Parts: sequence; C-alpha cells; structure tokens
Amino acid sequence: MKNQTKKVLQKTGVILAMVMIFTMLAVPAWADETGSGTSSSASTSSSDTTPAPVAGDPYIAAYTVTDAAGAELQRIEEGQKCRIIIAVVDPRITSADQLTLADGRALAANIKITSTASFASPSLGDITTTTFAADKVGAAGLQYAIILNDITYLGGDNKLSFDLAYNDNTRQLKSMSQPISQCVGSSTEGAKASALVVTSASYGGGSINAGSDFALTVDVLASGGTVGAENVAVNLALPEQITVASGSTNIFVGNMKPGASTQVTFQLNASAVANGGSYNITVNVSGNSASDSAALTAQMPVTVPIVQPERFEISRTDFPEYLSMGEEGYASVSFVNKGKGIIYNVSAEITGDGITTTEGNQFIGNIAAGTESSADFTIQTANAGTLNGLLTVTYEDEKGNAKTLTKEFSMTVEEMQMGGDDTMGGGMDTMVPMEPEPTGVPVWVWIVVGVGVVAAVVVVLVVLKKKKAKRRAAQLMEDDDEDI
Repeated sequence: MKNQTKKVLQKTGVILAMVMIFTMLAVPAWADETGSGTSSSASTSSSDTTPAPVAGDPYIAAYTVTDAAGAELQRIEEGQKCRIIIAVVDPRITSADQLTLADGRALAANIKITSTASFASPSLGDITTTTFAADKVGAAGLQYAIILNDITYLGGDNKLSFDLAYNDNTRQLKSMSQPISQCVGSSTEGAKASALVVTSASYGGGSINAGSDFALTVDVLASGGTVGAENVAVNLALPEQITVASGSTNIFVGNMKPGASTQVTFQLNASAVANGGSYNITVNVSGNSASDSAALTAQMPVTVPIVQPERFEISRTDFPEYLSMGEEGYASVSFVNKGKGIIYNVSAEITGDGITTTEGNQFIGNIAAGTESSADFTIQTANAGTLNGLLTVTYEDEKGNAKTLTKEFSMTVEEMQMGGDDTMGGGMDTMVPMEPEPTGVPVWVWIVVGVGVVAAVVVVLVVLKKKKAKRRAAQLMEDDDEDI
C-alpha cells in the first residue's frame, strides 16, 4: 500500500513539474495586448482554454486528466471516475511572507465544486492542493496545483467549475471554470440549454382551516436541452393571509442536469383571522444556463381555499317535563354561531312517537358569525306515559356541506282527567268521598237553642236588677218623709 501511494505521488510530482513548466511558458502570453493565451500542455485542447483572466485575479494555467494510477487519459466517458489536476496562478500572492497568516497558521486553499450537474463533487478528503512553497512565489504570483481525486464525469456540459477561497479574510472568493476536452460526447458549442418547468405544486387538496399549518410541495424539471441549469432556486410570493411556518420562502436547489427533476417542500401557515375564501400563491423558479449563464425562469400560480373552523352550537333548550293528554306544551331552542363564517339554511324539527308540533319543520335561515337565533314549538301528545323526543337541527357550512345537530329529550304524559271541574276538586276518579250526614237534631239547632237560653237568662237578670233598683229608690223616699 505504501509503495502504491509512493508511486502515485511520484507520478503526481512529475505531472506537476510539467504543469509548472507550461505555466511559466504561458505567463508572457497573458501579458500581451489581447490579454489571452493558451497552454502548451498536451492535456489541454487549444479550443477549450479558459477566458483571459481579469488582471489580479487567480487563473487556470493548465490542467491534465489521469486515472487513479496517474496514467494520462485522453477520453472520459459519462459516469467514469478520474483525477483532474489543475494548475493555478494567483497574482494576489507575490511574497513568501503571505504564506503565513498573522496568527501563525499556514495559508491554505478551500475548493468547492459548483458544476455538480456535470461533475460529481469528490469528498473533502479527495480535494487537495500541492504545498504552498516559498519557491513557487514569483512575479506572476503563487503557483500551485489543485488535485481532484475520484471525480466523476456525469455527462452533458464539459465545463468544470469551482469556487476558490483561502483560510483568511483578506482575499475574496473567486469562481473559476475550465472546459475539460477529454469528456466524450460533450459540446459547449451550439449546446441547447434546458428549460426550467414547474411540473406540479400541491398543498394536499381540499380546504385549509384558518390557523392551521400545511405543506406546499413543488416539483421542478430541467426539461430537454443538452446543457443543464445552474444556481436553480424556488421562491414563493405569498398573500398576507399566508405566512411561512418554518424555514424560508426561498429554497436553493443548485445545479440540475438536462432532464433532471427535483422536489422542494415549504411549510406554511394560514392566518387564524383570514376570512374564508381562495388565496393565490405564486411559485417562481430561477436559474442560469450551464452553457452561457443565460437566465432561466418558470412560474406557476397555486390557489389555496381557506375556511374558518365551524363553531355552530345548540346553546339552550327548554322542553316540558309533564303534560296531560290533550294538553299543549311549549318548547324552545337557541343556536349560536361562534365561528367567523356564515352558517346557511338552518332548520329545526321535533319528532317522536306520540309527539307532534304545530310548527313542523321550522326554517330559520342563515346565521351570521357571532350571532344567535332561536325557534319555538307547540307540542301535542297522543299517548300517556314517558315519551321520548328528538330535536334535529340541519344546516350547511361555508363549503355547502349538509350537517346535523341533534338533542334527545323525554317527558311524562298523564291520562286525561274525566268529569268535574279541576278547580272543584277534579273529576270523579279523584273526588274525596264525603262523610254520611248524621241523623236526629242537627248540631246547628242545639247551637241556636243554647244561644237563646243564654239570651233569656241575661234578660231576666236585667229585669230583676231594674226592679231591685226601683225598690231601693222607693225606700229612700220613705225615709226622707219620716225625717220631715
């Protein structure tokens, strides 16, 4: 294993030495008036050289493609793994002192593959660079090689793109690209870019209750073409009544190969105070053509119906507990709509064996949000005993669905009372038996006689008293005469 590794490193060293030589030869060409030049590396096609770099920016001097053992490859088939070595010159680093950071760390490069629709990004351990050596720093800048081990060509566009950054904060990230001419079947000239298409956008169907969360799933296709799309992103334009429950209104997809599809999901929330109705969400997809960076866009509207949760209730009922056969009773029922939507076509009816109502099935109508209504019934009964009744309320919600509320009740019905007036003690069946009249002198006669006797005694006493008074008066007069 050590010998194999040593052999690979030796071959890599040879390739790097060649690359550096080609780089030194190529530098003067970049300094001419046109600002362009080509690499003399046999591994680089003269028709696939990179554009002239902007003054001061890092640039690709040359590249080579090998197998895992280090043997140079002239062709790369779709799905084939290989090693790509890219020679880089960075004019921003012109002194060996710049290879050491202020905190003592060594300067290092960070590489991220961005053309993932054409080249599968290697793992981090398979992306390395040669050592940043002081003897590699010259007037043209720092020269080093980026080694991409175990990278796979996926077909389509042959342009290998990557972002280059360093582990310090003084140099900006730079995006770089290099067409790889060894890719079989690829062609950037006359390539047809894929179109971005929103094939579907679904929230699950039906209605969404106000105040609840729901998921919106979007399917995107890079339709047709020979060149895929880069920097694809999906964005939502939401109405005020719908917000993001979690995440963002924008989801970055990245690069897509021709014919590839992807799916993204947004977590949304319908406002609890949203009025019932339909609300429009616009799905926007954007990206760039992998061949010429032309803008690619797609759009799809989605209509989401929102309904307020139903809160229609029977708030109060009043049924008679006792009735007599043939007697009328009275019942009432009240309804309340606690929701934010209208309740439509409300009607109420009382039914039961031996129970009828004068009103029958009563139509109440619509009940607005936050309001009450009621219905009254006149009840008649045909049977005695305990009768069971049923109150049935039917209505329609905002979506036109027919619904029903019910409430059971019972009452006791007594047999009809026969004969007599209820105010005189009830009918014959309930009359209290009278005691037989006594024989002989009635009691009242004795009472009258007694009263008469008492009155006679009083009269006698009064007469006697008056007589006694007269006698006393006469005696007094005689006494007076004698004295004279």
